[in-house]
Amino acid sequence: MASSAQTDPVLQETGTIYPAQATYTFEGTTGQAITITLDSEDFDPVLSLLGPDETEIAANDDFGGTLNAKIIIELPEDGAYTVVAKSFSGQGGDYDLVVRASTEFETTYAEAEALALAEDYPGAIDAYTEAIDIDPDQSSAYLGRAQATLGQVYLEQGDVIQGPEDIPVEAREAVIADFEQAATLFEATGSTDWAESLRGQVEVLRQAGSSN
Repeated sequence: MASSAQTDPVLQETGTIYPAQATYTFEGTTGQAITITLDSEDFDPVLSLLGPDETEIAANDDFGGTLNAKIIIELPEDGAYTVVAKSFSGQGGDYDLVVRASTEFETTYAEAEALALAEDYPGAIDAYTEAIDIDPDQSSAYLGRAQATLGQVYLEQGDVIQGPEDIPVEAREAVIADFEQAATLFEATGSTDWAESLRGQVEVLRQAGSSN
């Protein structure tokens, strides 16, 4: 299965950013699906990717409910690409940077993100669900699907939604289920702060439902 199994990296670096940023280059080809990750326990990582003409073609700060950064992209042309790794607030620290071929989960997740950005929320929900079917252990897809569900509600009902109590029951229950699953996955990886935050949001949604 292609699923979420990671391939050998195109570029892998471990280093220290001090004080601001570091850059790395790699050769890419048209249509190549690439994932770039920047992880650090010392600072809030920020990633950007420059194309062969040195213009920024992608960027990310916090990915999937974490402070780490990730870019998933299909490269638009052949040439040398530049990865810029930096910290959000400018402080230094140690980091791990990896550039590798995207997994099946990541390409499906990226499609879902693009659909959500275009406000095609039903399409995004379907794509997030497909990503979850590929790899049910990725919290980012549950969070994305929950946000797409809420996006669809606000798009359809607009000003009618004044608070969580106005969210339709079916949508509210879907969001609760996704938040709870994401929280469980965060707990399993030791991200207890994120898990507690999500469980707090779940409690707000539940209380809103009980007040109706």
